[in-house]
Parts: sequence; structure tokens; C-alpha cells
Amino acid sequence: MSLIRRGILASAADKYLSQAIAVATLAVMSRILTPREIGLYMLANTVILLSENLRMFGVGIFIVQEPRLERTTLRSAFTIYLILSLGVALCINLGAGLISAFFHESELAPLLSLASIAFLIAPFGNPILALLQRDLSFARLAVLNIAMAVVNAAVTIGLGWAGFGPVSYVWGFIAATATLTLGAVLCRPELWIFRPTLSDARRILSFGIISSTVTVLNMAYDLLPRLALGRILGIDAVGVYARSVTICQIPERVIVSALQPVVLPAMAAEVRAGGDLKASYLRGHALMSSIQWPTLVMLALLADPVVRILLGSQWGEAVPLVRLIAVATMALAPAFMTFPVLVSVGRIRSTLWATLISLPPSAAIVIFASTIGLQAVAASLLVIAPLQMLVALAFVRQALGLTMRELAAASRKSAVLTFGTGALPALVILLSPDGFALGIVETAIAVAGGAAGWLAAVILTGHPIRAEVIAVYAMLDGALHHWRSTRRRFAE
Repeated sequence: MSLIRRGILASAADKYLSQAIAVATLAVMSRILTPREIGLYMLANTVILLSENLRMFGVGIFIVQEPRLERTTLRSAFTIYLILSLGVALCINLGAGLISAFFHESELAPLLSLASIAFLIAPFGNPILALLQRDLSFARLAVLNIAMAVVNAAVTIGLGWAGFGPVSYVWGFIAATATLTLGAVLCRPELWIFRPTLSDARRILSFGIISSTVTVLNMAYDLLPRLALGRILGIDAVGVYARSVTICQIPERVIVSALQPVVLPAMAAEVRAGGDLKASYLRGHALMSSIQWPTLVMLALLADPVVRILLGSQWGEAVPLVRLIAVATMALAPAFMTFPVLVSVGRIRSTLWATLISLPPSAAIVIFASTIGLQAVAASLLVIAPLQMLVALAFVRQALGLTMRELAAASRKSAVLTFGTGALPALVILLSPDGFALGIVETAIAVAGGAAGWLAAVILTGHPIRAEVIAVYAMLDGALHHWRSTRRRFAE
């Protein structure tokens, strides 16, 4: 547990700093570029993300969970990465014109062709990054990810400020990929990995087919609204919706992105050691929901000032979307553990079945909603998110022997925290003459009241998050004491 906490702490430091940089980039670029320019990049980014997940093909996940890792396996993993990357880059360049024509946007093709450069760089870092994750070397990963985020932000904002437009994001993506790859190689200069071989390709590919299918299908569904809106309502609608989703994903990225790199390696290690995954799952849900639910409630209540502060006055159309998406996202609190749990217990096929059951109706609802308008797409998530979570829980319950009563018990205290967090902000809104459109002072009072309500509820309920906060504080205090002692001895 101590090792896992240290891993989460390092990962959290990485993700919080990276997310802070990403939010700053979001705020600056939303003021430099127009909604149409943002929408154009978001369409290009949709294709890039889908291609990136197809290129990864679950190879990194295979490296993390493989019980016995041989040198030939790593060399085979690199070879597969390289072949897939070359293939994806070629397909993007050949298909860029067709994609551009489909959306009636001639500026889309050069963005896609330029982004393919990153796919030729990434294979040389991917297997090493998976090795660092397998070895729980999260401190090193944190340094690499923060360096990548800084370079990405610097290049994107610098070029955006200089008037390069949407292509600024693409150059930022390329520079970030090069930084991460170079850092990984310098961190573990094991050049023997880059000797091509396909001796273990069959085992990797058989695992990767299922893993990548699940990942790409879920990613395609997540990005479907951009594609549907881009085709039906135009590029501006893509920009507004994508920015709304980005804001609602900030709590998830701050929390889940810190946990995600740790969850699969930790659960795989626990299974190898014969541990109790059900208890870990319930505790993980309790901890996740204790932060995510209150944060999303605050975001729904304060959507108006949040959008004005982060994006600027030209993005007012995003406010009702943020409110709807934030409420819908609350249903997905345990979702981040579904894939790691099922993979850890050897049920990767269940992840595919869950995807095939839940995504087709979800996609149909989104496409239908996009014919109505932006708010209809956002509102459709109020149906889709609970549906997807119920399907995922059905497979998790079967794998872990989990009951709904146990899940409800793990959620009870987090529900109290959520109510305690939202009580005072809701009162501020009721008393404000402008309703939800709070001013700076009122927003500050609401945020402070929400934080105080959350802390009071943690203390009164004895929520498990309290023990984790105390444990992390003790670790930080011990590390600080050790640093001071070391500095004192060095001075003497």
C-alpha cells in the first residue's frame, strides 16, 4: 500500500502540474483562436486520437500485465509499434483529402498530414514508457510527462500568439511527442529493444486485438459527437461542444489521470499476490466518488463563472452544455476501474462484450440528438452515462462477486460529501440577484463554502478519504524531514 501511495503521489504531482498547464493553455488559446478555428483543430484531433489509439494496439498494456517479460517480447513489442505507426501515418496521409472533403473543410488535410510526423517518432519511446509503468517508476514518468506538457504548451501558445492558427496545436503535439520519446530513451538507454523481431508477435497481437478494439470503440464513441456535429451543425458547434466537454473533464483528468497509470499495475500485482480485488474496487470507488461527485456538482452550479473565467465571453453558448455534461458525468465515477479490473482477472474479453452491448445504442442516441441541436447532445448524456455504467457494472459484479448493496454502501458517505459541498453554493445562487451568473466575489464565496462543506462532511462521516489524506500528509512530512536532515548533514 505504501508503494502504491507513493506511486499515486508521484502520478498526482505529474497530472496536477500537467493539468494546470493544460488549463492555462486552454484559457490562452480560447482567447487567441475563434470557435471555428478551435472546431477545425478538434476535428483534426479526433482523427489523431483515433489513429493514436489504433497505433498503440494494446501493446503497452500487454507489457504491463505480462507475468514474465523476456527480451524478445520487448523487441517484438517495439517492432509491432513501428510497423503500426508507419501504417497509420501512411493511411492518414492517403486519406487526409477524403476526410477533408467529407467535412467540406479544405484546411483539415494539411493538419492531419503534419500530425502524422509524431507517429514516426513515438515507437522509440512507447516500449520504454510501458516498462517504467510496469516497474511502478512513477517519479520518472512524472518528470517526463511534465517536461512534455511544458514543451507542448510553449510551442502551442507561442505559435498561436504569432498567428499560426490551428496548426499551432499540431506542432505542439509533435514537439511533445519528441520530448517524451527522447526523455524515455535517456531515462533507460536500452538500445537492444530497437532490434526488430517478430518472435513473440503472435501472443502480443492476440492480446492487442481485443484490447485495441475495446479502446478504439470507446474512443470512437467519445469522439462521435464531434464528428456528428461537424457534419450536421458545422465547425463552430464542434468547437463549443468540445470546449464544454474539456471543462467537464477537468475533475476527471485531475483525479483519474493521477490514478490511471497506477491502477492496472497495482491490480495486476495484487492478483499475482493473491489479494482481494473486490475490497480494492470498493475502496477505489469510495475515494474516487468522494472527490469527483462534489467537484462535478460545483461545476454544474458554477458553470457560468467557470466558462467566463476559463474561456472568455465569446463562449457563453457553452454554459448550459457544461451544466448538463457535469451532472451526467457523475454516473461514471467507477468507470476508470472497469478495464483494469477485468484485465487483471483475465477477463479482457468481457471488456469487449461490455463495449459491444453499450456503445451501439449510445451512438444511436447521440446521432439522433445531434439532429436536434447542441443542448440535445449534452442532455442525451443523462441517459447514456448511466446506461454504460450499468452494463460495465454487470461484468465487474460477475468478475468480483460484487453486490449492488456493497456498491451502495461504498457510495453512501460520498453522497453526503456531495450534498455538503453543494449546499452553500446553492444558497449563494438562490440569494444572488443574477442567479447562476455570479460575480467574482459571489463565486469566491461559493467556492470557499463548497470547500468548507466538503471538509466538514469528511470529518463528520469519517470518510475513507480522510485516512488517505492523513497517510499522504505523513509521507510528505517524512520526506520533508528526511530532506532537511540530509541538508543539515551536508552543511556540517
